[in-house]
Amino acid sequence: MKTRRQHAAAEEALTISRRSTLLSPFSIGNSETIPIDLILEIFWRLPANSIAKCRCVSKFWDSTLRRADFTELYITRSLALRPQLLLSCVENEELFLFSIPQVQNQDSVTANYHSRFPCGGRSSKIVGPVRGLVCFTHLKKYKRTAPVICNPSTGQSLALPNVKTRSTLVNSFLGFDPVGKQFKILALTTRDYHNCEEHQVLTLGTKRKMSWRKIECSVSHYFMHITHGICIDGVVYYVAGVNGPPMANGIVCFDVRFEKFSVVNRDEEMALWSQSTLVNYKGALGALLSEGFTEVTGETKCFELWVLVDAEKHEWSKHISICLPPLWKDIVADATLFFVGVTATDEIVLSPTYVSEPYYYSSEPYCFYVYYYNIESNTIQRVEIQGMDAFKDCSVRISLNHVEDVKLLQYI
Repeated sequence: MKTRRQHAAAEEALTISRRSTLLSPFSIGNSETIPIDLILEIFWRLPANSIAKCRCVSKFWDSTLRRADFTELYITRSLALRPQLLLSCVENEELFLFSIPQVQNQDSVTANYHSRFPCGGRSSKIVGPVRGLVCFTHLKKYKRTAPVICNPSTGQSLALPNVKTRSTLVNSFLGFDPVGKQFKILALTTRDYHNCEEHQVLTLGTKRKMSWRKIECSVSHYFMHITHGICIDGVVYYVAGVNGPPMANGIVCFDVRFEKFSVVNRDEEMALWSQSTLVNYKGALGALLSEGFTEVTGETKCFELWVLVDAEKHEWSKHISICLPPLWKDIVADATLFFVGVTATDEIVLSPTYVSEPYYYSSEPYCFYVYYYNIESNTIQRVEIQGMDAFKDCSVRISLNHVEDVKLLQYI
């Protein structure tokens, strides 16, 4: 057992250590210092919550961890080495965000809780994630058309200005310009799901007061449902009804940097629906299509992956038509699944919509699974997500390629 003198000596040593850290944060002994490149190399390996704690050590550490080169390095390497699945669900007018590792080699994994935010209930739309940020609308504290940007890793949220419109329907998309390093939100407004009446853009991180700007759209289109888009290499893609020619569902492209619209027509053989799932397939736009509209069940025999080859020529490649393995029906059973996306390791991710399915004969009534179908090996794996019991019967949305972003919102 330590004596009082030993305790006092230990406390004095700790005080001296803290004082020396504040005076010379990265020194070795009395003279040598650790190179800044090595310091950043050490820090980027830490999880986001540890980075937040390190900012409190000293002003020097705080300024180092706010450096633009560090935050860019952190998110770039995280995307390459530790991408995650982001799970979002709404319960009692609050939005809860969780994550799990995207690459799975086990049958069960515990969801990592990030943060929660007030929202307008199940009518809230979650957009993203894009480079670690999420946008959602219909906050309880604000008007219906006011979007909110949040960072699940830091727990920060920022209410954005209201969309200035008389329309009752607003469809929003989050995009990122990799050249200008800017986030932008595109808002489409309409009154009755016919032609989009207004197109507005909000640029995040401007020195001036943020405000919505009306822009011109050269593509006459409309959306039948509140759809989810995808941002790939500075372009936001989303499915919409195009007034032609020809009049059919197509994919509208919004260039985030130049704020210009274009359209890609579907291939004649593509069964493209308004709620079809667009994916990032090896850096190119892809579309996952099922024989059962947008749903996938144990009775599904096959589905298709289409990849855009040339946007200007409207040229698509039917990359693969997947005939599902015999074990598919046994593993999926009575679940109703929806496409989430395609990972960098060629695995198609699927999930149900709710935490618990109403299976009265099930021995595990409150469970949630994510399904991985490997294109190359033609195998299916079911992974149980633990820690979601409190959200039984809640709708869950899953997104691919979420990364931890340690950049604070005021520095976007």
